[in-house]
Amino acid sequence: MTKYDYIIAGGGLSGLSLAYYLNHSTLRNKSVLIIDQDNKTKNDRTWSFWEKGEQNAFESVVHRKWKQVYFYGNGAAKLLHLSPYFYKWMRGIDFYNFVKADLATNPHITFRQERIERITDTPDGGFVTTEKGQYLAQYVFDSVYALKLNESQNHNMLQHFKGWEISTPKPVFDTQTPIMMDYRVPQRGLGVYFCYVLPESPTRAMVEHTVFSDALWPQEQYDAELTTYLKDVLKISEFKVEQVEYGVIPMTDEPAPTHVSKHIMRIGTAGGFVKASSGYAFQRTQRFTQQIVENLVTVGNPHLPKKTTFKRFKGLLDSTLLNVLLQSRYSGEAVFASLYLKNPTPRLFAFLDEDTSLWQDLQTMATVPLWPFTKGMLAAVRKRIAPASPPSL
Repeated sequence: MTKYDYIIAGGGLSGLSLAYYLNHSTLRNKSVLIIDQDNKTKNDRTWSFWEKGEQNAFESVVHRKWKQVYFYGNGAAKLLHLSPYFYKWMRGIDFYNFVKADLATNPHITFRQERIERITDTPDGGFVTTEKGQYLAQYVFDSVYALKLNESQNHNMLQHFKGWEISTPKPVFDTQTPIMMDYRVPQRGLGVYFCYVLPESPTRAMVEHTVFSDALWPQEQYDAELTTYLKDVLKISEFKVEQVEYGVIPMTDEPAPTHVSKHIMRIGTAGGFVKASSGYAFQRTQRFTQQIVENLVTVGNPHLPKKTTFKRFKGLLDSTLLNVLLQSRYSGEAVFASLYLKNPTPRLFAFLDEDTSLWQDLQTMATVPLWPFTKGMLAAVRKRIAPASPPSL
């Protein structure tokens, strides 16, 4: 059995971000083991996010960024000016390569490509068993724990998406302005359905179809929707699919505590880093992993602060939106159209980032239909105080 100071279980966004910030802190001489069954050599995902300025630690591998975006919804089109924010596109492979190259300069950091079988707490530390070995550490940061996503007292949706990076024989894309949300696709009742377009050049772009629903689609359905969107909405009849990406992100208010035992801390989706109502994770992951490292440096443990009453209120807003969508209290397209068309975009971004005051929250909430959201909030509160029922199988 090999001992380390820290073990990072899972080498995805949260695990590699945490390792990067450790490597750029006074803890860089601590021994760190990163375990993942995948070697992260493929461009398996895209992160699109907004951010103030250009100070991201990974700014050098931001693939594209813009100061304005298009929004289409409820029969309206709007050019959204984002200042002081940028809308940024980062490719998974660029992030993986950048962080792995950075970590490779530190001999105290070890990678193992192994399948994790069990993570347990012991009096001596966090204990990780893989198919090939056993490892012990003062702290284990676990991003591989799977949420249940089936308990009746929680709201559970899935954000699932498929994207094609396409090339065209003629210039058709506006490189200065991506389409951030386009609801000019069939709306099928329960859920949210939209496309977005990230232009790389006049003849190349990532075109993605995204769904918020309680069930996944067969792969051919995403393909059909993408083809229809390209041909009928964007009027692109000739194109070649260069790359494909597919992903699923849970959108849930299932409790996901970060600190679950003395030596084990959950991060990433397992630790609640994904915003329940939107599925956004990149910026929240950076904020939380930096805070973990700061706590380790300053007080010697990774504990994140407990949620304040105000933070719990913001969590209730997430639950309310999920309830409205799951119960079809109001059209998902109309909800997001209200938010994006009736609010200054910087204020809405700050609201979604949970970086607003109560007054600013009330201003934003006033732009969505009152009665459906009132019913949604009351139902969300009832779910929170009702006794838990056994999960469905």
